[in-house]
Amino acid sequence: MSRARWVPLALAWGVLVLCGLPALAITISRALASTDLRAVRLAAFAPFGVVLYALCLIALLVLAWLAVDRGRVRFLVVAGVAALLLAVHVAWQAPMHAGARSTSAGEPLTVMTVNLYEGKGDTDAVVDAVRRHKVDVLAVEEITPAAFAKLSTSLHRLLPYRIGEAAPGTTGTMLFADRLITKPRRIETKTGSWAADVGERRVIVAHPAAPTFASWPAEQELLIEAAVAEKPDLLLGDLNASLDHHTLRHLLDEADLQDAARASNAGWQPTWPTEGFAGVPLPPSIAIDHVLISDALVALATETVEVPGSDHLGLVAYLGTPE
Repeated sequence: MSRARWVPLALAWGVLVLCGLPALAITISRALASTDLRAVRLAAFAPFGVVLYALCLIALLVLAWLAVDRGRVRFLVVAGVAALLLAVHVAWQAPMHAGARSTSAGEPLTVMTVNLYEGKGDTDAVVDAVRRHKVDVLAVEEITPAAFAKLSTSLHRLLPYRIGEAAPGTTGTMLFADRLITKPRRIETKTGSWAADVGERRVIVAHPAAPTFASWPAEQELLIEAAVAEKPDLLLGDLNASLDHHTLRHLLDEADLQDAARASNAGWQPTWPTEGFAGVPLPPSIAIDHVLISDALVALATETVEVPGSDHLGLVAYLGTPE
């Protein structure tokens, strides 16, 4: 076999194996809506399926071009399957980028959620973001007593009202606001969640268990039940689930909520992990921090905010009331 033929053949097979196997695993995990934690973690990478299947399709077309007779037909058939799976992933991700969206609203409301990573996140950066984006409601997960002491002093005038508990490690969750907070109720997730009235709006700040814990399925169900019971106008926090997880889609359906990033066509906004994987420096790749809204609010835009020291990006959502 000539070098001119052998090199593209080897490259095409390499791409097909390296991309095809993880792509299939991701598709199956996303489609089956399993609560097996390995499948849950794989489903979070569904947005990457678009790139993986596109590369597989190119590799298969190269193999079909190099093949002859029946071999070419077989590769073209498999290429058709890859194209179909690519279309499925595009359909899954398209709502984040296209669709109807509000371009104006009535009374403005800006909200932000940030995970401080066991209190290691830079509280000065959080305060700066609150001031710069004119945040009205702030949800803080993994807030320790030391981090709360700093935020409490700095946010005293900006966001004087607060509920929740600061605690060591990952279990502290608090809600800060520029308006009176009443009727607080604790939601018994392992890492702390709360419901309360913020002004005239019912709000839930949530932080259920990560999908590395066996309690993930139960806490996702607990959050769904709480959202159905509380009927919040706003639900925000580190939900440890993306829109590619069936539990979050179920929550949106059952509680009649919508994701602010999707509603505003903000596109894919991954928020975790900022520190990469297994020591390998990679950009954030999973969107698990969310702002969810009822029909009482409209989403105009969302954006991420860097918080040095945290393994999450903060998420800011610009909301308003329907005109």
